[in-house]
Amino acid sequence: MRMPNPRTNRQAGAALIIAMFTLLLVSAVALSLVMASGTETSLAGNYRTSTSAYYAALAGIEEARGRLLPTNPNFFNANPATPNFVGVVGPLPTLAPGQVRYIINNLPNEVVDPVNVANQYFDKEYGKECCNNPGAPPPALGAGTQYTGSVSAQAAIGIQGPMFKWVRITPATEQTLGIDVDGNGGALDNIQQVYYDPSGTNATGQNKSLTLVQTATTAQVFQITADSVMPNGSQRLMQYVVAPFTFNLTLPSALTMPGPIGSFNPPNSNGYCMDGNDTAQTAAVAGCSFKPAPAVAGCNTTAPAVPAVGVSTGLDNAGSQTNVNYVDTQIPCSSPGSCRDKNYTGSTGTTPSVSTPPLPTDLSNPQQLEQELSLIQQNANACLGCSGPGGGTYSFTDLDTAPGSLWASCGTSCGTTPQITYVNGNLDITGSTAGSGILVVTGNLTYDGNSSWNGIILVVGNGLTIYQQNGGGNGQFNGGIFVANTAGAAPNTYGASDFTINGGGGNGIYYNSCWIANSQKPPRLQVLSYREIPNP
Repeated sequence: MRMPNPRTNRQAGAALIIAMFTLLLVSAVALSLVMASGTETSLAGNYRTSTSAYYAALAGIEEARGRLLPTNPNFFNANPATPNFVGVVGPLPTLAPGQVRYIINNLPNEVVDPVNVANQYFDKEYGKECCNNPGAPPPALGAGTQYTGSVSAQAAIGIQGPMFKWVRITPATEQTLGIDVDGNGGALDNIQQVYYDPSGTNATGQNKSLTLVQTATTAQVFQITADSVMPNGSQRLMQYVVAPFTFNLTLPSALTMPGPIGSFNPPNSNGYCMDGNDTAQTAAVAGCSFKPAPAVAGCNTTAPAVPAVGVSTGLDNAGSQTNVNYVDTQIPCSSPGSCRDKNYTGSTGTTPSVSTPPLPTDLSNPQQLEQELSLIQQNANACLGCSGPGGGTYSFTDLDTAPGSLWASCGTSCGTTPQITYVNGNLDITGSTAGSGILVVTGNLTYDGNSSWNGIILVVGNGLTIYQQNGGGNGQFNGGIFVANTAGAAPNTYGASDFTINGGGGNGIYYNSCWIANSQKPPRLQVLSYREIPNP
């Protein structure tokens, strides 16, 4: 009888055990993958929600930043329900310390009330900033606080706006910024507004861009804070510190020509005048073919007079006489009774009013001027010849229809809709056209006598620079004109430029402070800093 092999029996069932262990291993791996997938999905969901909350808050800040501009069609004060939501001084928005403005973004079936401590969207951050008192509520509605609704939703086309709850706009102070702006080492002030000085130097000469001193070149600083809350409770609190961007262009004369005068040829017309007295509120100018400029809303003051013609000290381009004497002798005076001297009035108190006023810093030399021109070009609504080397010749139609132009074939309204226009080349304007705003021409400017402009004209070029007006007409220039050649004999000095009017007519140049300011309405509020605030 044959006995079974015991070694063979020891291996019985091993395959089953291995299979079970393999199945357990595969199950563990599968379970880990399922758990990892769920975790990744949860993380992705949290990230998506957090990102959505971030962009919702950012959208709220950008809405407020845009609507603070008086030129914005959704400017706060344009809403009949909130006509004085923010103050406006010249072209700039303003708020006094203690004033709080909210944009409320109510969604269906909810009430957003950031000044109510019982409301789920109560503004807990305000007390920390304003008074170092966490939890202190903002001023009550109507007692320093105003609300307005968001314009982000477009119900007519079924677009719901971003899910921010509120946006707060407050004037910056030392306390709210947490910065000792004046450097006096004392307690942080919570009464004075903080201003931004784009020159980087405040009134005391310190190399600082923030100051408590309001000047003609500073703009108020605002803090814009937005709170967003997602349906799952995810919350983000974002804040910008912003200030209006301004060019701060000041013109020292109705017509300014720095450097040696190449030629100055005014017309012989009796009705043609150059007036350095501020005509912003003037109805008539004796002896001149003057028409009141279009009114500028909110501008009802006048500025000190300036010379009719401002020139540099030194000799004319021929080197035979001073610039002042040269301009004086070029003003027509065929006989004692027909001299046109009396048509050139201004701050000097004598006629013709021609003198050597100091140039403002941003126009003081070609280098400073180029920096200013660069800022203007960067912020231009319409920029012709800017994508290439330039040097071409353009027309008013080109200005009217250029990409980005605010005019869009505006016809007669171009004269009351200021825009920033930069022409990298020559400009030849003919016909009865009217423009407004800041016009930069980096070559020669030729104007038809029936054309007009309200605002600032800068004719500047690296070489022969000519302002020329052809033919008689009744156009008029309200604001100021600056004609300069940036290629002087010595480095960083102005060269000879020319001013010529062919023909007669009553078109003149009239200094107008309202239109000089109106043409510089800030194109944007620049962001000075931003931060995310930890959820209170």
